[in-house]
Formats: sequence, C-alpha cells, structure tokens
Amino acid sequence: MSQMSWIVRHKTSQSLTSPKRSITMNIKRRNTQQTKIVISIDMKTTSSGYLTHETASNMEYMLGYHEIDFDTITEIIEEASAVAAHNIPTLNDPTQIDFDIIVKINDLNPDAIRRIDLDVYITELRDNRRETIPSEINEICPICWEEFGTELDINSLSCNHTYHHHCISNWVEKTLTCPYCRALLA
Repeated sequence: MSQMSWIVRHKTSQSLTSPKRSITMNIKRRNTQQTKIVISIDMKTTSSGYLTHETASNMEYMLGYHEIDFDTITEIIEEASAVAAHNIPTLNDPTQIDFDIIVKINDLNPDAIRRIDLDVYITELRDNRRETIPSEINEICPICWEEFGTELDINSLSCNHTYHHHCISNWVEKTLTCPYCRALLA
C-alpha cells in the first residue's frame, strides 16, 4: 500500500517585473531509478486567497498523472489552498511580490516500481548472457523446468540464480523479482 508524505510551504521574493504566482510540486518516488519530478503550474486565487477551481484542476491532473491516489491529491490541494489563503492577504503590496507555493511529495511505497526500472534491468540482463558452465549442464531452469544442457544463452541474476535467458527476460517483463527467491531485482 502506498503511503505519501508531503510538505506544503510558501516562498515570497521581491518581484522584478509583474508578480509571479506558481505552485511547484517536487515528487520523489522511493525505490525507483526515476529522478525527482518537478511540476510547476500557474497559481490563480480567488479574492479570499483560496486556489481557483482551474488551479485545483491543474494540480489534480498533474498529480493524478503521476499515479498519486485521489484522496492524497485532495488533501494536498486543500493544504496548498489553505497556505495561499493564509499568506496572500498578509502581503503588504501583492503586486510587488512573487509568491510560490512549494509542495514536496515523497512516495513511501517500497513496491513503487516504474517502467524505467524495468527498462534498465532488461538492459542489464542482455549484458549478462553467458554460456553454460559444466556444473550447470544437468541443472533445470526454475521457470520452464527444462535442463540447461549446452544452451548458449544462460543468465544469472544478482541473487546468483540461473535461468535460460529467454525465460528470465519474459519473467522480468512482468515482475522485477527473482522467480526462485523473490529478491527484488532493481
């Protein structure tokens, strides 16, 4: 089950031209090779300082696109709107100040495996092909249950379990665990 943690804060700075209003969301997913995602959207507020429906919809779309669940999205938007409503009216001259709301989100899901991990691991598998060594000739592939024989296309995973290359390649396209010991591969 995915657990999200987030921090919503604001930043003000002197405006060099017209005031900039934006919401910047930094999303970091744990246990992936995915780098931090940074999303910026224009922030529009009502006269009371709360986010407009358009801004909330843009946030909902961007967070939903990155597979954040709806309940968490709703909480993040409500908190960001409250930060805006609390701080914008306190500015002496809003026309001379840039105002950013920064949302930092961390995915605490230990199983948050994304396609990029799969692509990287399949590339590693291709580089790890080898010939059968004499002690493996009578061993059986745990996936297809056939002997390795003198097969020229064997692959060993980081957990040292050995498979036919085509068998483990097909397996890894569906899951990133070793079929024998269930060790996480990426």
